[in-house]
Amino acid sequence: MITVARRVAADPASVWRVMSALDEWARMLPTVDAVSRVGDPGPVAVGSRFRVRQPGLAPAVYEVTDWRPEAGFTWEARTAGVRTVASHALVPDGAGTEIRLSIRWTGPGAWLARALFTRKTRAFLAAEADAFERLAQRPA
Repeated sequence: MITVARRVAADPASVWRVMSALDEWARMLPTVDAVSRVGDPGPVAVGSRFRVRQPGLAPAVYEVTDWRPEAGFTWEARTAGVRTVASHALVPDGAGTEIRLSIRWTGPGAWLARALFTRKTRAFLAAEADAFERLAQRPA
C-alpha cells in the first residue's frame, strides 16, 4: 500500500468541502484530467460511480464503497487483473486535520501495477494532498 499523510491547518469540514467535490477535481487537482459521473446524478453515496481520467493512465471507473462526510471516502476500480482501492481519510488533529491518502492494488496483476506505477502514484498522492491543503485553507 502507498500512503501519503499531511497535516493541514484546516478543520475536517473545510478539507471535506474540497475533497468531496469530485465533479471539480479536474479543475482543482493537477493529477486529474477529467471526472464524470456514471449513472445516477444524485448526491454522492456508496454505489456512486465516476469515470476518472488521469495523466499517463488508462481511464478507470471508480465506485464509492465508503462515504463518511467529514471523515473520508473510499472508492474502487477494477481493470484487467487489478483491483485498485483508493482511500481518502480525514483525521481531526488538534486545530487541524491529517489527510491520509492511500492506494492499494490487489489481484493477479497487482505486482505489475506496483512495478509500473508506484513512483507515479506516490507523486500523484503527494500532489493531491498539497492541493487539498492549499484549497482547504482558503476562505470558503
